[in-house]
Amino acid sequence: MCKSSSGALAPTASRRRSRSSSSAAASFSAAAPSTSSGPDRHTTNTNTSNTTTSSTSSRSSRSSLAAARASLPPPPLLYPFHELTAATNGFLAKRDASSTYWRCSLRGRDAALFQLRALPGLTRADASAALARTARYHHASLAPLLGACLAGPHVYLAYSHPPAAASLAACLLRAGPASGSSILGTWLSRVQVAADVAQGLDYVHTHADAVHGRVSPSTVLLVPDPDGLRASLTHFGADQFAQPDAAAQSDSDVHAFGVLLLQLLSGEAEASRFRFDRATKEFATVSVLDTAAEALATGRVRTWVDRRLGDSFPVAAAEKLLEVGLRCASPEDRPPPEMSWVAGKVSKAYVESRTWARQLQHSDGLSSVSVAPR
Repeated sequence: MCKSSSGALAPTASRRRSRSSSSAAASFSAAAPSTSSGPDRHTTNTNTSNTTTSSTSSRSSRSSLAAARASLPPPPLLYPFHELTAATNGFLAKRDASSTYWRCSLRGRDAALFQLRALPGLTRADASAALARTARYHHASLAPLLGACLAGPHVYLAYSHPPAAASLAACLLRAGPASGSSILGTWLSRVQVAADVAQGLDYVHTHADAVHGRVSPSTVLLVPDPDGLRASLTHFGADQFAQPDAAAQSDSDVHAFGVLLLQLLSGEAEASRFRFDRATKEFATVSVLDTAAEALATGRVRTWVDRRLGDSFPVAAAEKLLEVGLRCASPEDRPPPEMSWVAGKVSKAYVESRTWARQLQHSDGLSSVSVAPR
């Protein structure tokens, strides 16, 4: 009985000690409520502050994203053919002799409409997918693609065309109101055009991992700008809709840019022309590449540059750009440089030309401008 009584009491005493400890703990907790509630309030305030900051940051990010999306042009569209017919007056709208496009308005947006031979088997679904791919890329030197239209063997591509814009081909003509005597009347404006086109092609090659395939004066739009003149390339993405003029490769873009640069410097509207050979008494075809190489070899770059500029240009910068043009348009047996290298060289020449222009404004310029007869 003693064992039994003793064995029964042991757990009872243990339970009492447990209740006593719990009661003491509860009394201590009740006696000092501020000690435990202080940190809780601090944690709550911190969490609230963090939540508010996170919410504000999230709203700011959403606002920035919305603003960025709003700044992008509307996505390109698939136009019905009757809409193009109405916009161009049945494709009878007058076109410049040097223009390869119709100027029109499509859904309130000024456009340059180009007709190209469509890729074999191109469907509306293919065209829609190509429009979506092209719309992913944006650059200041690339004219936005407004839309496309399939019509029989042709595809029509519409690019943004500001009201005051004109093609480089039109501006290089020597006669008529679009001769470029004003819009391309300064050396700095021509170097700006070259820099814009070079940077646009560099973006196409480097960031879009694509090829332009149609670089020429007729695919470059010149747009008057408050700070001077800017250029933008049309036909970006055209290779996804239309048959290429030739094998489209990045090397061919570099070669075409070299020829365009030499035309821009010399003022030649065509890449080649006829010239009378006094030795043979016959006319021979001479390219701008030939005349540029001859001018550089004989030290006659100053007389080779477009006479419409007079003598108001830095000869040293002209020589550097001529060398770049020749390097790009080199024969096929010599690989041309990368477009990133070309864009860097042309941009450097533009910076040097701006410095020259500023110095000319604050001096008589006799040390920078050649005054001997050309």
